Amino acid sequence: MKVTTRVARNSVWSLMAVGAALLPSSISAQRTVAPSEGTPRLMVSPFRGSEKGLGPQATEAIIDRLTSDIPLKNLFVIPKKYVCLNLEQSGFSCDSTPDPTTSRLLATQLRADEYLEGTVTKSANGYKLDARMVLTRDNTMVQPLPPVEGKKMGDLAHQISKELQEARKQLPDERQCELAIANGKPQEAIAAAQAAVAAYPQSTIGRVCLANAYLATKAPPDSIIAVTAKVIELDPHNRPALALAADAYKAKYDQTKDTVALNKAVDTWAAMLAADPKNVKLVTDVTEKIAASGQAARAKPIIQQAVQDNPGDPSLIHLYWLILQATKDYHMATEVGEQMTRVDTSAADTSFFLRQAALYALDSQPQKAAETTARGVAKFPNNASLWSLNSQMQRVAGQTQQAVASADKAIQLNPKLGDAYLRKAQAEVDLNQPDSAVAALRGALANGGDSATIGQFVLALGSKAYKAADSIKPPQIEPYQHAISILAYADSISPTPAGKFVLGVAAFKVGDIAVRQNQTAKQCELAQTAQDAFATAQVNVAAGGRTDPQTAQQILGVLSQYTPAVESQLKRFCKSTK
Repeated sequence: MKVTTRVARNSVWSLMAVGAALLPSSISAQRTVAPSEGTPRLMVSPFRGSEKGLGPQATEAIIDRLTSDIPLKNLFVIPKKYVCLNLEQSGFSCDSTPDPTTSRLLATQLRADEYLEGTVTKSANGYKLDARMVLTRDNTMVQPLPPVEGKKMGDLAHQISKELQEARKQLPDERQCELAIANGKPQEAIAAAQAAVAAYPQSTIGRVCLANAYLATKAPPDSIIAVTAKVIELDPHNRPALALAADAYKAKYDQTKDTVALNKAVDTWAAMLAADPKNVKLVTDVTEKIAASGQAARAKPIIQQAVQDNPGDPSLIHLYWLILQATKDYHMATEVGEQMTRVDTSAADTSFFLRQAALYALDSQPQKAAETTARGVAKFPNNASLWSLNSQMQRVAGQTQQAVASADKAIQLNPKLGDAYLRKAQAEVDLNQPDSAVAALRGALANGGDSATIGQFVLALGSKAYKAADSIKPPQIEPYQHAISILAYADSISPTPAGKFVLGVAAFKVGDIAVRQNQTAKQCELAQTAQDAFATAQVNVAAGGRTDPQTAQQILGVLSQYTPAVESQLKRFCKSTK
């Protein structure tokens, strides 16, 4: 964390320590009579000035004017000296402009219900003053006052006093609105908020409460959008209104799938960040919402800037890593992932190794992927999922024998981990050990693996075995029979027309070879082999014939011609013995 931030935080805590002690009953020294209990209190936070001395001049003029204009029974304006005492004893200059957190804390300690803050600049007509009334209980609830200009600071203070008194007319009804929502009475809240707006037509805080009340009644998104649109028109940086509007646009998109509404939601979230770009929590929340809306590309530059502005913040770096994955910027994601674990070693958990290895693989860095899973299993040696992924990454990196060993380790740790069997089978195929691959797939099926997936894998092995048998010249029975055994297993797991057709063709070829060889061998065994093979071919070619109707028709026609020859060989070479 930056030193300046730490110093500011320490000052804020000092402010909390001294605040209560600096507001005795004698605070009314500027008045002849102390305010009665329950009298609203207002603090004027030191104004920011475009030139040295301008801010304090405006602040003092405003406090004096408000104290003069408003009866004590209606509003107690906290004297400047007590604001200064709190600031100075907390390490701030009396004339320094506090940040929003410090202003709210200062107002809380001085028991102010609201506080006034703003900026004064020189203009062509003399001075221009922009002021905002802020609720102490929630400093996101801001009521901007109309900007005022004049040649004399006293004239500006007079105008601000009038505008503030008008703006405060909404406060009782706005408070009733908040309390009604809290008590589960949204209809009463709506009535109170509408009264607040009627009392002060430029109301922003009244309209924000009205939007919250509509939300509590589950009103249509357009109702909330209409109310918040007016708030944003009056105050483009109003955070509650922006948040409510963005969520309403998103709700509208969810209901209607109107992409215009979705784009409006994203634009509004982005506007929230523009209003408070240094708020790390806000950046995180908004970026997550934008990414979740399917607009990760819009979130990417936002989080990238946040990481640059807040170097070393682990939560932002982690979010950046996730956004890069969502936008498929795999290369940058791997770099940010490694940075993340350097900043926060606890981030290197099992999930990190699983994701980071996958990112390296997607970025065509198989060696890095294997190195990452190796680091993972070294740190978490009892995690079966990591061992399984390690097997896959080792195989892709060409470390095939090691891949089999890693898969075996995963299976040993968790026999129900289906993908470990599949990865072992893939490595066994690469080692040209199809029987071992089939054995691994049997293990997958026995331990609850998906039958369709396993069936397709076995079918691929059977088809490969069939093609290998087909390439042998002269043709031999045993290679086809080996293919048939695999294809029949695939068919028993997950039958498909394509699998049946290949099985039938392989069986037909076994029968054809057996009949031809038996013309000279004259063996009962060969005749029986042909009979069984043709029976298998008849059933499966017919069942899978739509895969290749022309070939299927030809085979079925030839099978009928083979029947007499097979029957003759069975009669001649398979004489029964007593």
